[in-house]
Amino acid sequence: MNTTYPYPTHWFIVLTTLLFCFSVKAQTEHALPYFITAAQANSPLLNDYNNQVMSNKIDSLKLRSAYGFIVTGEANAGYSPNIKGWGYDNALTNGQSLFAGVRVAKEFISRNNLDTRLKAYDTGIAQILAQKNLSIQTLNKQITDQYIATYTSQQRYELSKEIISLLSQEDVVLKKLTQSSVFKQTDYLTFKVTLQQNELTLEQQQAEWQSNYALLNYLCGIVDTHFSPLNTPNIDKTLNPVDFKESVYHQSFKADSLKIKNDSEIIKYNYKPKITAFSDGGYQSSFIQTPYKNFGLGVGVGVSIPIYDGHQKKMLLQQNQLALQTRQKYLEQTERQYQQQIFQIQNQMEQYYKMIGTANQQINYAKTLVEANAKQLPTGDVRMVDFILSINNLLSLKGNIIQYNATLFNLQNQMQYLIIQ
Repeated sequence: MNTTYPYPTHWFIVLTTLLFCFSVKAQTEHALPYFITAAQANSPLLNDYNNQVMSNKIDSLKLRSAYGFIVTGEANAGYSPNIKGWGYDNALTNGQSLFAGVRVAKEFISRNNLDTRLKAYDTGIAQILAQKNLSIQTLNKQITDQYIATYTSQQRYELSKEIISLLSQEDVVLKKLTQSSVFKQTDYLTFKVTLQQNELTLEQQQAEWQSNYALLNYLCGIVDTHFSPLNTPNIDKTLNPVDFKESVYHQSFKADSLKIKNDSEIIKYNYKPKITAFSDGGYQSSFIQTPYKNFGLGVGVGVSIPIYDGHQKKMLLQQNQLALQTRQKYLEQTERQYQQQIFQIQNQMEQYYKMIGTANQQINYAKTLVEANAKQLPTGDVRMVDFILSINNLLSLKGNIIQYNATLFNLQNQMQYLIIQ
């Protein structure tokens, strides 16, 4: 009797989908964005900036409250005994007194004055956000640099495995020929030494790769003991330089300048007259006469007018202007360096593109030579020294390409970091 299983196609689709999802997840976890996202999420510095922004917003609310109505409950009781004429003068102390009530006070300032003081927190937040953006990009660059270093050591490790695989295939053939006395034993020993040297190099490169990998996880705040192969760094190669005034560096200087200018306005407002009104109501009595009638209230107004403080206002404004001039000089120098760096990076990238193209052309010839020598080596038509030399030339060319690509990745990362908006 034949047994049929229901819906076999459905199970196949489900299994295929699950395998695809696991594959995509694995690729995502070993791509550059995964490490950058983890580093940003685990960064205490970025969390600090977020908390500073919230703290500034709270300070802004506190300032609004400070210039609103301040209501306080107060209570004071005093007793000054006077025994046979000894003690405080009752005319001053009344012997005893009690006050219990509520006091309301408010400092009156102009709307422009309040807005200027509140703007100080807005400009402070703008400064924090500008610094946060710079810190994010600096963190991204640091993680990308380490990712490139790890990927480069991984490529060197893979190259060594490729060369050892090639040599191991030849080893099987040459060992049999040597045992059959077709191949010289000294030539085989020379070959064997070369193979063992490459195996030692492989172990060193594996250790370097795993060390770089562990450092990458450390910088990102990731706890992981596995060393899965990394994907090729996906750095945007189509980024075009932006005008300096659109860059985050200019935004940072702009936020600083606005903060300094606003501080200048606050200094001026600090020397404006201040008016404070207050009122209190409750019970105040010395208990000498009709204490039951001593419920009441009081109102008052206070005025403070700055007259002379040794020209401190003028000196504060001068210091403020000097700070503004200093920021302007830094801004001009940063803009010049920005333009020069872009030119320098673009020029270097062009050179490395050419070097990679030339090396790729040469490597085709090197591969062909190794393959030809490998075929002729068992017959004795090619010397062992020449075969090993061709292997080393191929290894050197591939190693150069790996290094050129690593340098190019670093230049692209530097450009990406430089032209952020």
